[in-house]
Amino acid sequence: MYRTFALVLTLMTATFGIFVAEAAEPVSIARAPAPGPVVLPDALMQRSVQDGATVLRIDGIITATLEHRLAEALASTPSASPVVVELSSPGGLTAAGYRIIDRILAERRAGRSIATRVRAGEACESMCVGVYLAGYPRYAAPNAVFMVHAPRMAENGHMTVRSTQAMVERLVSLGASTRWIERVRGAGGFSGARDYRETASDLSAEGSGIVTHLLR
Repeated sequence: MYRTFALVLTLMTATFGIFVAEAAEPVSIARAPAPGPVVLPDALMQRSVQDGATVLRIDGIITATLEHRLAEALASTPSASPVVVELSSPGGLTAAGYRIIDRILAERRAGRSIATRVRAGEACESMCVGVYLAGYPRYAAPNAVFMVHAPRMAENGHMTVRSTQAMVERLVSLGASTRWIERVRGAGGFSGARDYRETASDLSAEGSGIVTHLLR
């Protein structure tokens, strides 16, 4: 999965150059056609029942298709049934992720119990962290890895100050502590130059507000 995702990211940030024909006649210059919409492989979603709760496991990239599948799964689950959204994801599309966050929050405001969970040896990265924060309680194995960074445009791989600030504000509104946010910022985690990773154990120990319950 990670190799596939890296390949997709490489294609997303490829430069489309200028092609020059070799001829004795005056040179004609033609630009390559503009790239079409980026198509990412959708995450897999599996549904099961564990200890009386409906578990919706998301494994892969967050896309609009996943958004619709999750909405359908929640709509078909009795409102009295607690839900656990289990995540193993390298992130995905910002717009789809924000809509998933809003859907989970709306369900919780309506009285549904939705927790989130990341299991041992797995990772929740980029947009996945926002989705994880939308649930409560938020469970994670001590060695589960979380990663945040500045969001990048799917079309060209660029980042903007505005989109990064919007993401930071969303993380804080979902429960991330401002002290942790400043720690990440000081380490260059929102600069666009690096990805910032920490284990669930470290996040819990420093009071980041990300993980609320460590799995034992």
